[in-house]
Amino acid sequence: MPRVSKEQIRREMEVIRKLINVDNLRDYEIIEQLKIDERTFYRYKKRIENYEYKLWYQTNKDTVEYREAKFHKTLEDGYLLAKKIAEDPKVSALSRLEATKTMCILQAQLAKFAKDGTILYSHSQLPEKVVPIDSKEVTV
Repeated sequence: MPRVSKEQIRREMEVIRKLINVDNLRDYEIIEQLKIDERTFYRYKKRIENYEYKLWYQTNKDTVEYREAKFHKTLEDGYLLAKKIAEDPKVSALSRLEATKTMCILQAQLAKFAKDGTILYSHSQLPEKVVPIDSKEVTV
């Protein structure tokens, strides 16, 4: 079988991309219309998808990094606010306990985010309320 030039491959891939994205044809319709081998079609389609993903990633990279940095800052701000509440002797013991619990959750989320960029807890895993502990508030 004769080798196909890179320019011819590029043109065929461009035609396939147009048929997929613009004309919304199904795979089998494109294969029949272009009269190409099925394996060749899927190889070209994979190359097209990889190229489009790289292009999308380069376009949106700054946005993703900005959102990650902003999210990290929000977690830090939440931790500092919870710490301020937990250390305030004028706040009720229940509120200080809840703030301490929130600090722990935020620290775990910050650690998980720093490690692999994901969050440890989803909203559904967080408890609805803090169960009060039967104790008296003691000031030293």
